[in-house]
Formats: sequence, structure tokens, C-alpha cells
Amino acid sequence: MSPAQHAAAILAWYAAQDPTALATAYAAAEGALLAHAAALAEAADSADPERQRAGIQALFAGLVEPLNDSFAPAARWLYHRLFTHIVWRACQRDAALAARLASFGVASEEELCARHARVRACRQPLPAGCRRLAVLSRVTIGADVLLTSVLLQRLRQRYPDAELVVLGDGKLQALFGGFPGVRVRPVSYARRGALGERLRAWRQLADDLAALQADAVLAPDSRLDQLGILPLGDEQRYRLWENVQPDERPRSLVDLLNAWCDAVLGADEPALPRLAFDGDTQALSARFRAALGDAPLCAVKLDHGGNPAKALPRQQECALLAGLAARGWRILLDRGFGAEELANSDALLDALGWRVCELDDSGQGLGRAVAQLARDELATAQVIRFHGSIGGWAAALAACRYAIAYDSVGQHLAAALDIPLSVPFTGWTDPRFPLAWQPRGRGPVRVIAIPTEQRAEARWVEAVLASVPPP
Repeated sequence: MSPAQHAAAILAWYAAQDPTALATAYAAAEGALLAHAAALAEAADSADPERQRAGIQALFAGLVEPLNDSFAPAARWLYHRLFTHIVWRACQRDAALAARLASFGVASEEELCARHARVRACRQPLPAGCRRLAVLSRVTIGADVLLTSVLLQRLRQRYPDAELVVLGDGKLQALFGGFPGVRVRPVSYARRGALGERLRAWRQLADDLAALQADAVLAPDSRLDQLGILPLGDEQRYRLWENVQPDERPRSLVDLLNAWCDAVLGADEPALPRLAFDGDTQALSARFRAALGDAPLCAVKLDHGGNPAKALPRQQECALLAGLAARGWRILLDRGFGAEELANSDALLDALGWRVCELDDSGQGLGRAVAQLARDELATAQVIRFHGSIGGWAAALAACRYAIAYDSVGQHLAAALDIPLSVPFTGWTDPRFPLAWQPRGRGPVRVIAIPTEQRAEARWVEAVLASVPPP
């Protein structure tokens, strides 16, 4: 069987079960299910690049994401059991990983599974008097904006004088560095590496946390410790939040996280996602405001985070941009990240026949250097294309009056900056997904939920344009 077939066999078994009796059904089928999981683990760590690529794709996109994107407690339980087996097998192939597990007193797969079950069940309030708290990044910046920023605000309410350390992508410093008492400690995670490579990020994370000597570790369903499976020290100082929907009534993940914070941190004011720029990003934002002028500007970010199902076809994107321009909006267009997204952006502009003003925050000479912008330099430009960092995009976005973005980081940045926003939301695998991951902020958010099989229909572009007010 191919890795994709192993993943499909597990999901087919799960789909045929009664969720309320899953543990009983699992016990009868455990041998076969663990054999499929072991085959995925072997492929995802294969020395053969093609087999490894297929194994990683089947493991994460083919199994882990479908189980967790359903938000179902039963699916999360199955993830807990199968991925524990996968992690254990991967660690046993790497002496350093096995030794690090042993340093936490984990000497068997059964102990690893039992430990994960305990931290999943723990809802004990954290003690008073914490002076330093560590928060694990969600790894994807959009999820960090939506959820980690909420957790930081709730921690600041509970522990007003504590130091809050976010372990994650160094890019978060630009977005969160302005929160009082918050600092970002960069941690790398190989999102496109082999399974063993991804797990080695945990070993470095465990070392960093030991050096930090934090009074508590809060993990909002982080991939850094594989959603709580890998240990990070004293269980009594660790709290895991899982993004599951406890019943059939779908809710925003922001609301679910706030409810968890009420239990673990104590009832307080619920928080909404918010950005707090560090000093450099604040200065950059001020420069953008001066250079872009006062004429209404709509920010458009059409990247899809590596999942093309989240994007509209190019013809629809052309119609969307043309419709905005026809309605009188100036446009700030993000070029995306990497060679593929730049090529897509070039093709889109070629199809429209537009010449644009290029703006560069990357230092690669791709346009006017942001650091050298003068007052009102871009005040009359109708279409501006931005090249650069996520912090630079956020700084420019703060100068815009409206935003349009797919279900990716762009929607969460706009909402957290209170920029009114429209989201063509498509490519989901569960009907609860658009509400669960809906961007939240203090400004208006209009989500246009587009069934994936209908995203090529022109009426959806008209629906998005109809949601955008006149400039």
C-alpha cells in the first residue's frame, strides 16, 4: 500500500464508527490501525526523498489535518492514540530523541500515551505568583494572531507583572513585541522536513524551556510539541488547550479559548485577537501612513498558505481586482511568499494588463525601498504591489481602510488591526470550519463562505464585491 492508502484506510475506518463508542471499536481494530500508522511513520522518515515526501503528505495532509480539522472529540482521541504511536516509533530511530524522552521519565509508548491522556484532561487553575510564563507558538502565524494573541492578553490580565515568553517564529516579534512584558524567543520548526526533523525541534524546545525556568508552560494546540504528545517538563506546570468543538453547536476558536482561559486562569474579560507592533514596526507603519496618503486604499492578500483549494481561480481573482478598481478603490496587493506565489502574482497582473508601483521591504531590490519612502510618495498610485516581510505587510495594512484576504494569515492580521474585512472563505473540509477559524477583531468582518466545488462560479466574486463598501 502507498502512504496515501494507509492514511485513507484509517479515515475510512473512523468514518464507519459511532463516535460515542470509538474507544471500544478501536480496541478491536488496534492492531490493524497501528500497522497503518507505523507504515506512515516509516515513510515519513524514509531516506528516499520521493517516499519521504509522499509519507509526509499522507501523514499530515492525509491524516492529521482531517482528524483535527473536524474539531470532533472522537477524532482528537484517535489522533492522540495513533500519533503517539507514530512519535514513539520515530523517536526510537533517533538516539538523541529517545534519550530526551527518557530524561522526562518516558520509557515506553504506554507511558507516553498515558502522560498525554493526563495533560489532555487537566483543567486545574494555574497557581498565583507566576513570574515567568512560556507560551508555545502555533507554528503558523495566522493561528498565532488569532489565538496566541488572545492567550497573551488573558495571561497579562491574570499575571500583570509576569514576563511572557513566546517560543516560535522570530517574525512574531514584529507583531507581538509591543505587548507589555512580552518577548519572542525564536524557535525553528521544519514544516516541510522529514518527521524526525520536525521532532528534533521539540528537543531544542525542551532545552530552551529548561533554560528559561518558566513557572508554567501554556500550549494552545502547538505543533512544536505535536499537540501535547511530547513532554516539556513538569506536568503540573503545563496546560494544554485543544481546539475541539465539544458539541454539535459550532463556535469560534477564539470563544473556546476564552472559555478555557476562564477555567485555567480565572474568569476575566474575554479578549479578541490584537497586534502590538514592536518599536521598529511602529516606525515603519508611521512611514507607510505618511507615504500612502489619505486616498482610500484596500489591501488585498491572495496567498493561500500552501493550500490552493483556499484560493479562487485566477479568472475570479482578476474579476475581483478589476471590480475593486472599477468601484474607485486604490489597491495594495501583497505579492506573497516564495517563487511560486511571485509567479502567480506576475501572471495575475499580466492577465489584467496592469502596470503597478512596486514597493520593497525585502532588501532584494524589487521596488522602491520602504525605508526610503518620502511623505505622499505613493499618494496617487492606483495599484501598489508589496514585496517583503510579514511585519512589513502588517505595518502597511494598518494604513488601509479595507482588506480582502483568503483563509490564511492575511485575514487574521487585518481583523486583529481592526481593519474592516471581507473573506472569500473556501476550501474547507468541515462545515464548522468557516466559523471556527473566522477572523475576529473590533472592526466589521464579512465572511463569504464558498463551497469548494462552486468557487469557479462568477456569482461568488459578485458576492465578495457586494460586501465591500464604497471608498
